[in-house]
Amino acid sequence: MRDYLIIGVVLASLPIGFFRPFYGLLVYAWISYMYPHMLAWSFAQTFPVAKLSALAVMTGFIVSPNGNLAAMAQKQNVAMLLLWCTFSISTVFAIYPEDAWNKWQDASKLILMSVLASLLLRNRRQIRQFMLVIALSIGFWGLKGGLFGLATGGQQIVYGPQPSVMDGNNAIGLALNMCLPLLWYLSSQEHGWLKRVLQIVFFLTIPAVMFTYSRGSMLALAILLLVMMLKSRHRIVMIFAALIGIILALPFIPEKWLERQQSILSYTEDGSAMSRLDNWKFCWRVAQDYPLTGAGFAFSSREMFEKYAPEFILKYNGKVWNTHNIFFSMLTSHGFPGLIAFVLMILFCMVSCVQLKWSVRHVPDFAWVKTYSEMIQLSLLAFIINGMFVNMEYFDLPYHWVSVTACLTVIVSRELARTNDSGSYVSTPLHAAAI
Repeated sequence: MRDYLIIGVVLASLPIGFFRPFYGLLVYAWISYMYPHMLAWSFAQTFPVAKLSALAVMTGFIVSPNGNLAAMAQKQNVAMLLLWCTFSISTVFAIYPEDAWNKWQDASKLILMSVLASLLLRNRRQIRQFMLVIALSIGFWGLKGGLFGLATGGQQIVYGPQPSVMDGNNAIGLALNMCLPLLWYLSSQEHGWLKRVLQIVFFLTIPAVMFTYSRGSMLALAILLLVMMLKSRHRIVMIFAALIGIILALPFIPEKWLERQQSILSYTEDGSAMSRLDNWKFCWRVAQDYPLTGAGFAFSSREMFEKYAPEFILKYNGKVWNTHNIFFSMLTSHGFPGLIAFVLMILFCMVSCVQLKWSVRHVPDFAWVKTYSEMIQLSLLAFIINGMFVNMEYFDLPYHWVSVTACLTVIVSRELARTNDSGSYVSTPLHAAAI
């Protein structure tokens, strides 16, 4: 019954994407981040709900094109399109072409839907709705994981929806960390019941991240929360409250969780940690042989390890791990051009957030832009830190931040230009704002 209900809801939403592409985009975001079909038990799990939703949005946009073309000219979108070009080139020259082309299709859908998001997000209301859908969709797993972790006393590991890009404990840890700034900052913009919901989900997402037992996620969580507290107007009170909370919670934290986190300090004695360092050496060797094109998607195999890191096979009894690092994965898969485009895409998003905050610093009506920019910066910070220890380079959210920051830049530039024309306010041009 649950399968039929979920499929029925998805199929009923398809006409929305055709006639109102923006609302179709919201449906696509809901499916991509919450994975409602993975809550079913049977055929719904393998039903191509995301592809059908994406197809409806694309068709609707083609039939009635009315996009925010100026957003596509922003530097972060240009970098993202260049990144897609490196995806395509690396796939043509891939070591395992059949697997690579299958992965290329998924990556191309990711880029295409981010492009459509750039074209469809045209005002504050739409950006707010888009962010709320993302926050509550990922937040669902934070709420679920937090309640599960607390109910089991932290004895069980929190996982994401399976199978999905967020299924592993490391992967869901990164997704939840990226979502935390959304939940907190959006709650400051909302009122009534929605504000309370966002706050509750935020506080339950913290134990959800903790009980993934992911050391990389825990490190990112600690840094993220510290930065968020330091940026708060009530930083002293928040830091003091956090210290009290940690002291009160320590007696209830499982011993095995503490031992897991303490192993970070003795990583040379930890096989999992050392395997990642050895894996990065393997990636560097492969990249040296394929510096311009990369080895393509799905390069990691026993055959490749036997060629480039035979000592790895001997040391770990024939076991082969994936890269566990977004940057090394990009480098090995798509060469130095792919890595450069990927880094520039993230960097341009971060720089745009700084420029946006600078441009609206004296405009009270644009306080929401500052809040959104701060939120995206912190979300990307979590992605960078957590991404050093997990393969999530094809996770949707960083690419959607490309879309949102590009659209915010266009909106702010347009509105400030109108204000300048009226003579009531003069601001530093956005492109010339201090970094």
